[in-house]
Amino acid sequence: MARRLKWRAIRIHRSYSVDEAARALGVAKVTVRRWIASGDLPVIDNCKPMLILGGDLSVYIRKRRSRKQKLRLDQCYCMKCRAPKRAAFSEAELITTKGRTAMVRMLCETCTTVMHKRVSWQQVPRLSALVSLSGTNRFKHLGETNQPCVNDHCKTEV
Repeated sequence: MARRLKWRAIRIHRSYSVDEAARALGVAKVTVRRWIASGDLPVIDNCKPMLILGGDLSVYIRKRRSRKQKLRLDQCYCMKCRAPKRAAFSEAELITTKGRTAMVRMLCETCTTVMHKRVSWQQVPRLSALVSLSGTNRFKHLGETNQPCVNDHCKTEV
């Protein structure tokens, strides 16, 4: 899981070496060098060591920060595409669980990677209107069943 960068530790009126920037942000030096090599992070390279202006570093880190994306009910987040995607062929599988939520499994419409999402049981009817669901059997609680207990071996004869 990606770690959040400590962007508030950067002072905009200060210049940082690669090592100082890495320590201030809590990342490895290789990571800062990769940002520089990609061309996205401007540096002053006419002196030794290379210097990174604090203002440029702060702008770069804030631009890199991703905002949480609110997914629609018929979407899952695809880890391969790194974006919210809908189900391929508008089909999904509902995996029943014992709790208040169900697990929904979909294929990405772009790359056909398997995606997962938790959905509350109250939202399942709305989801089934948007996507064709398979496997909609919910586990029943013991009190909801009409069948007697199958633990015959526990009964003792008197």
